[in-house]
Amino acid sequence: MQDTKFANLFRPLKIGDVELKNRAIFPPISTNFADENGHLTEKFVNHYVRRAKGVVALIIVENSCIDCPEAKKGAFQPAIDSYDFFDDWENFTRQVHKYDAKISVELAHPGFSERNVDSVSDEKIEKIIEQYANSAEIAKNAGFDMVEIQGAHGLLVNQFLSPFTNHRKDKWGKSTAFAITIREKIAERCGENFPVTIRLAVDDLKTGGIDEKLGREIAHAIADAGYDMIQADIGLGPKEKRLEPMPYPEGWRAYLAQRILPIDVPVAAVGMIRSPEIAENILEDGVDLVALGRTLIADPDWINKIRDGKIELIRKCIGCSECIKARHDEDVAIRCGVNPNVGNEEEITPAKSSKIVAIVGCGPAGLEAAEISAVRGHNVHLFCKQFGGQLNIAAVPPGKEKLRWLIEYFENSLSRFENITIHNGEFGKDDVIAAKPDEIIIATGAKPFAPFTLVEGMTFVYDSVLRGEIEFEGKNLVVAGAGLVGCETANFLADKNKITIVEMLPEIAPGVETITRNHLLNELEQKGVKILSKRKVIDIEMGKVIVENTDTSERDEITCDAIIIATGGKPYVPFTFGEIYHSIIGDAKSVRKIIDATSEGYEVAKSI
Repeated sequence: MQDTKFANLFRPLKIGDVELKNRAIFPPISTNFADENGHLTEKFVNHYVRRAKGVVALIIVENSCIDCPEAKKGAFQPAIDSYDFFDDWENFTRQVHKYDAKISVELAHPGFSERNVDSVSDEKIEKIIEQYANSAEIAKNAGFDMVEIQGAHGLLVNQFLSPFTNHRKDKWGKSTAFAITIREKIAERCGENFPVTIRLAVDDLKTGGIDEKLGREIAHAIADAGYDMIQADIGLGPKEKRLEPMPYPEGWRAYLAQRILPIDVPVAAVGMIRSPEIAENILEDGVDLVALGRTLIADPDWINKIRDGKIELIRKCIGCSECIKARHDEDVAIRCGVNPNVGNEEEITPAKSSKIVAIVGCGPAGLEAAEISAVRGHNVHLFCKQFGGQLNIAAVPPGKEKLRWLIEYFENSLSRFENITIHNGEFGKDDVIAAKPDEIIIATGAKPFAPFTLVEGMTFVYDSVLRGEIEFEGKNLVVAGAGLVGCETANFLADKNKITIVEMLPEIAPGVETITRNHLLNELEQKGVKILSKRKVIDIEMGKVIVENTDTSERDEITCDAIIIATGGKPYVPFTFGEIYHSIIGDAKSVRKIIDATSEGYEVAKSI
């Protein structure tokens, strides 16, 4: 039964003449699921069909190219600039419409290398406007219910809107002229009643760009010109403000939508809306729609679960930024740290025969394996010293609290299954064997690794610090290791202590998604944390650490009260089972990330 606490979320709404069944949008998020020529793949179609099955009211397909190859952005951007792609899109809309979702497509042009529009010729501008209209006509004929213009994030329309990038003295120097002309041309091609929405930069968050006053003026001019809905968003400002790392608070960007109210067209709030309560509060404050991007990637049934009164079973996006790392750092297909089914979109089917499956360890790898094994009908014995495993200490540093959402999800989800028995507390090999398993999954995680001898009273391991077993205040501390664990441990300690990080490698926090890494390093800088790279710990004595410069071999003495070892971990496998088939997954196999743990748990359980 639908929870009445979320009544606003389920109220219908019209965009133009198109009625939406609720107030939830799946906004444009680049997937890299198209092929390199801009055609749609089965994976692309299935990704959006799966979100449509989740009862989202409106799906807006990711930024699609209106002029290939000149305006292509990304290796695998879908194209909609000619009828060569028509059959792809017609099949796509037919598949999505089966699930009573309305469909739009974001029409995008990235702009030009000079990053302003001053030198673009009138002829070129007119041609681009026709390309927008042409793509909209293709979309309408292919069965789309509406189209959206990308007018934010520093792309071409945003460049015309912003005084930071538009200094023209002709008619195109009026900030809204380009966007309004696009709307007019689409109406000429598609009719006045074919809705056109816009993802609009209402604040550039950049000195000299669109500010609060101008953003409101632009939004109202755009609405008056016939745009049928506005997603209020960020413009030219830093990527961090639209691809937020984990520490950002939920729904923080909703103020952009509230700022332009009241207005004569529906307005959508975007950005970090993860919880039903946050979404409902935003709607109660007068915003018309909520955009749920990474939220519906992590759990495409988010809306279904609210409707069915099962909000405790929502698998929330934790902001691990794996999707961002894939798309923006690596330019490969997106992935998700909490939903291993992204890119597969497959149904988990019952196993041919039920088995007894023992899972040793209950971090994210073991918990994912337990859930999938139970769904498939196996009898699961989960041996669990601490539910959530390393997630418990990973959630301690500043800004990492959202990791607890994943623990809470598994606590709630696994409690549903009568075929899961959880053995809490200490256990040994004999306890596992006593369950008479047919198969065993070892997911015992990792233990901290110390590459040098510990000195009692002087050296401490990071996990004992994060667990609260040892506390420091007002101390001068050295943290050995500048991987993610070392940097986050330093960030935790820096609130009450003076911190120096030493790292033997030249790079700090290698492998971490770029935006998340920069955010963390900026936070460390603001807290006065000193970072010494290319420094190898040679010796530790009471009150000092000796380090050697790996380039010059020069040695320095660092005076300190203690040194915290945060040089990573090594796989921990306390026992194996030669006589029973077993798999080793997650950090017990190789120390990596949450996404590797959940993916391996998913895959091994699916294969049993």
